[in-house]
Amino acid sequence: MWQRLLTTGYKLKTESGQSLNVIYPGKTSDRPGSDFQDAVITIGGQTVKGNIEVHVKSGDWRTHGHHRNPAYNSVVLHVVMWHDRQDDIELQNGMTVPTLIIGNHLINKPVKSMSDAVRCSGIAAGAGERFLEVLDKMGMERFSEKAARFQSDLWNIEAGQCLYSGIMRALGYTGNKEAFLLLAKRMPLSILESLFSNSNSNAERLRWRQALLMGTAGLLPSQRSGDLIEVPESTYVNELEGLWQTAKYGDVMSVKDWQTFHVRPGNSPLRRMAGMSLLLQRYQETGLLNGLVRLVEEVTLEKSHSQLEIALMVRGDDYWTSHFDFFKPCAGLSSWLIGPDRAADIVINVLLPFTRAWSKKNGWEELAEKAEALFQSYPAQATNTIERHMRTQFGLKGAQVNSARRQQGLLYLYKNRCTQGRCGECEVLE
Repeated sequence: MWQRLLTTGYKLKTESGQSLNVIYPGKTSDRPGSDFQDAVITIGGQTVKGNIEVHVKSGDWRTHGHHRNPAYNSVVLHVVMWHDRQDDIELQNGMTVPTLIIGNHLINKPVKSMSDAVRCSGIAAGAGERFLEVLDKMGMERFSEKAARFQSDLWNIEAGQCLYSGIMRALGYTGNKEAFLLLAKRMPLSILESLFSNSNSNAERLRWRQALLMGTAGLLPSQRSGDLIEVPESTYVNELEGLWQTAKYGDVMSVKDWQTFHVRPGNSPLRRMAGMSLLLQRYQETGLLNGLVRLVEEVTLEKSHSQLEIALMVRGDDYWTSHFDFFKPCAGLSSWLIGPDRAADIVINVLLPFTRAWSKKNGWEELAEKAEALFQSYPAQATNTIERHMRTQFGLKGAQVNSARRQQGLLYLYKNRCTQGRCGECEVLE
C-alpha cells in the first residue's frame, strides 16, 4: 500500500493534521533499520528526504524497541494501518517524527485496485531503444562525475594516495566505506610502500602492512576489550601484536567506527585489510599507482575486463582463508579476499575513472580516451539491490541491462532523480 497506492488520488494527512504528499516512496531496505530507504515526501509543504518505517499499529514502534535503536534515526515518517496509542514517535536521538494512519484514509475511499504510484513505473515497456539510450547516457554521466571528483582530489592529494583511498573505500561496501576512507587517511600509502628496507623479506613486509592497517583500524585483539571472548594462542596474532607495539603509528580508530552487524563473514573488514596488504605486496616493485595505471595503458580492449579484474583479485594467506575475525574461524569461506565481483566494482568505479582523471591532469589524452572506451565496453556485472529495484520500477528485462554502463545509468537515475524528488527533470519522462 505504501509503495503502490498512496499517490493515486488520496488527500493524505498526518495524525497531527499536516498535509502529506508522497513524491517517491523509496525502496525496500537491505540494511539494519527501517523498512524503506531514500523516500521523498512533503509534509506541510516542506520537502523531506529519509527513511520510512511501517507497522500495523502505531504502538509497535515502542514494542519493537525502535525508540532505543540509533539505526532508526533516519526515519522521517511512521506509516501504520491503525493508531492504538497516543505516544509521540520518538527517535533514539530525541527527535520525533509524524505518523500517517492509512486506515483513516481507506474508510473514506476503499481500496479498489493497486496501481503503481511512481510516474515512471513500467515505462521501459513502451519506450524501446530510446529508453536504453537514456541509460547509456546516464551511465556515462555517472562515470564523468566520478572522474571529475578524482580530478578535483588530484589537485590536493598525491596521485598514489588518491587511487589507494578510492580502492580502500570500495573495499568497505555500504556500511564501512567511510571507515575504510578514514583508515586510508590515517595509514597512508606512502607509509605502507616506503616503511620497509630491502633487507625485509616478503613475509615480514606483509606482516608489517597487516599490523599497521589492522592496528590503525583499532581491530587488533589487544584493542578490543570484551569483544573477543576466547583468545587461544596464535603465532600469527602474536606477530601482529608485537609489530604494532613496536610501531603504534598515528591516530588509532575505534572498533565502534566499524560496522560488523549484518556483514557477511567473507566481507569482514579484517579480511578486506588483509586483501589490501596482499595487493600492495603484488605491486611493491612498481608501486600501486604505476602498476595499475600501466596495466590500463597496456591492456587490449578485447577481454580487457578479465585482465583488469585479475590484476585486483587477491586470494587469502593461510589465516584469513579460514577466519573472518581474530580467533573466529568460519567453514566455507571463499579463498578470495578480493574476489571477482569486488574487483570488477573497483575497476568500474575507481580504476577507470581515476585513470581518466589522472591522464587528463597530465595531458595524456590518449590514455584518458582509452579509460573511457574500456568503461563503455565493460560487460554487466552482478546486480545490487538498487539496480534490481530500478529494473522492477521501469519494467526492464534483465537482457536489456547488458553492460556496466547501463547498470551505472540505473544507479545515476536512482541517486540523482528518484531519491531527490526530481521527476520533472528526469530524462526517462521526456
